[in-house]
Amino acid sequence: MNIIKVLIVLTLFPFSTSYLLAQDEGFKEVQLTHTNSDNRYASYNNSGTKILFESNRDGRWQVYTMDINGKRQKKLFRSASNNRRPTWHPYKDMILFESDKNGGNEVFIYSFDTNSVKKIPISLIGEKSFPRFAPNGVEIIFCHKESEEVTNLYICSLKGKRLRKIVSNKHINLYPHFSPRGDNVVYFSNRNTQGESNIIYSYNIITEDRNRLTYFKDHSEYPNWSKVRGSRVAYSAKVNDMVHSEIFIMRNNGTRKVQVTYNNVEDILPSWSPNDINLLVTGYRNGYYQICKILLKEPLSEKNKPLHHQTQF
Repeated sequence: MNIIKVLIVLTLFPFSTSYLLAQDEGFKEVQLTHTNSDNRYASYNNSGTKILFESNRDGRWQVYTMDINGKRQKKLFRSASNNRRPTWHPYKDMILFESDKNGGNEVFIYSFDTNSVKKIPISLIGEKSFPRFAPNGVEIIFCHKESEEVTNLYICSLKGKRLRKIVSNKHINLYPHFSPRGDNVVYFSNRNTQGESNIIYSYNIITEDRNRLTYFKDHSEYPNWSKVRGSRVAYSAKVNDMVHSEIFIMRNNGTRKVQVTYNNVEDILPSWSPNDINLLVTGYRNGYYQICKILLKEPLSEKNKPLHHQTQF
């Protein structure tokens, strides 16, 4: 696969842990978790000093943090319920997550300052999932399951007010992420695929324009905006009859797609570092899902060149 030649313009974080190498193409990886359990949905805080993720190592899904080198893995709080898919506030010490503590999935906020959990009172009956803060820090976006065949996207305030539906159709729409400016959202959907696959779309909240970024045969999911200018989108896909998903990066208009991992095992849920020089991914390793870091400045082959945010992106 031919990959664009680019210049290195960023410095690399120093890491003390050993590398888990991909095959003869792609980029170096660092495996951060090594448990006999699943670890998923990892993301950096705004300063890039901590990583948030979920794990079922104690029998239920719980929220954990760790250092960027994988050390000091710590459960945030004790709970008898499943607490899942955590995401950071853009500038405060708090997180969003979903929990089944009241039966069906609802959206909650955890504050590091007060060590307290508070439910966001959203006036919708049915499961809520994949919550994420808007860049302004005062709104959230989430998925609402309206039936087995329909899940749509909503925005509301942190108090559950100003509720509005932004993506509404008779299909399953999941995993919304705001662009850094907050004017666009990416998500994946089985719209226009007869329910057989998923396609990534971007939606402009201001103009209400929707653009398709991938295609039916890509089997693409879990899009995530880059942090610097939102110029790129990382995602997972099964292209060219792949058996397992690999990680890809594309421009935010769906062009210039680049394959990042070549592991021949499941690699999903990419999340950018604050300066876009690495990705956190959930990779299937030795029978369990583990958190791995993809070092975008460390190619394993001349076929891959270091990636950076170019002005033309």
